[in-house]
Amino acid sequence: MATEYRIVRAAPEDIPAIAALFTECFRDSILHHCGRIPKPQAMQDIFSLVYAAEPAGALVARTGAGEVVGYCFAPTALYRLWLLGLFGGHLFKWAWRWLTGRYGFGLQPVKIIFLNKLAFFRSAVTPAKAANARILSIAVGPAWRGRGIAGALMGEAIAYFGGRKVDRVRLEVRPDNAPAIRVYEKWGFLADGYTYDSQGPWLIMIKEMEPGRNV
Repeated sequence: MATEYRIVRAAPEDIPAIAALFTECFRDSILHHCGRIPKPQAMQDIFSLVYAAEPAGALVARTGAGEVVGYCFAPTALYRLWLLGLFGGHLFKWAWRWLTGRYGFGLQPVKIIFLNKLAFFRSAVTPAKAANARILSIAVGPAWRGRGIAGALMGEAIAYFGGRKVDRVRLEVRPDNAPAIRVYEKWGFLADGYTYDSQGPWLIMIKEMEPGRNV
């Protein structure tokens, strides 16, 4: 039987589908932060920045018909994303679109998101938990779960990290997301404490990349 999907590098034209998948898979978190589902432009702008910071670290699961049913962003140098956001004109563009109503939410979500990102930044620069390489975001459409797509995306991401000589990878996951934690543990990630935002705790997981034993 032909493979139902393949893991490939994402393309710029995949950004709307990736943003839609994120919105579908993390609806409760978005509602917590924004109070409503934002207009599609908001998520598309965020993922456009993440993609532009390191296109080679953007993966999608694509069906034979071309549908994007899963994605993974696996940057090896997270600081490039911050630099691009700060100095690449994205913040000004986002501010203008927010002020002109193209995102569909008010001031309160901006305050919540800022404080949450500040908490993550403090955790990220703690030496014992610091890692430039990240599994930044990964999701599989509900109708496609249980077919090994998350594991396949992780496998490609770990191979990418290995090829880039990464020594440590970090991710965060909600402690009650047992299926995701099982996938991460399968790929060698170990629990290493917690960080917190306004929605509750995140479990920090770390993978030490050993030469010759990364896949």
